[in-house]
Amino acid sequence: MLKDNPIKKFIAKYKVRLRVGVIIGIVIFVYMFVATGEAIWQNYRINQEIVQLKLEIAQLEQQNAAFKNLIAYLKTESFKEKEARRKLGYRKPGEQVVAIPQDNFINTDPGNTKGDAPVDNQPHLTNPQKWWEYVLG
Repeated sequence: MLKDNPIKKFIAKYKVRLRVGVIIGIVIFVYMFVATGEAIWQNYRINQEIVQLKLEIAQLEQQNAAFKNLIAYLKTESFKEKEARRKLGYRKPGEQVVAIPQDNFINTDPGNTKGDAPVDNQPHLTNPQKWWEYVLG
C-alpha cells in the first residue's frame, strides 16, 4: 500500500531530500566556521607580527638618530682637534704638552702627593669586614 500511494512516495522523497539538505547545510556551516576561525587566527598572527615590526622600526629609528648624531659629532672641529691631540700628540702654537704616566695614579690616595701609598691598605679583608672596621674603628 505504501508503494502504491503517490503522496507517501512524495513525502518519503521529501524527507530524504530534507535530510540530505540538512547534512549539506551542516557541512557548509562547519566549513564556514572553520574557515572563519582560520582567518581570525591568521589575522591575529599578522597583527602580532605588525606590532613586532613596528617596535623594531622604532628601535632602528632610534639607532639611526644616534648614528646621525655621532656622525655629526665626528665631523665637528672640536672632535678632530681632540683626536689629533690624543692620538697624534698635536698641540697649538705656544702650548706645552705634558705627558703623565697613567700607572702612577692607579693605587694612590688622592690626598697623598708622593703617589706611593696605596688607597686600599687592607687588601686581604672582604668588603663587609672593611665596613665593620670603618664603622667601629
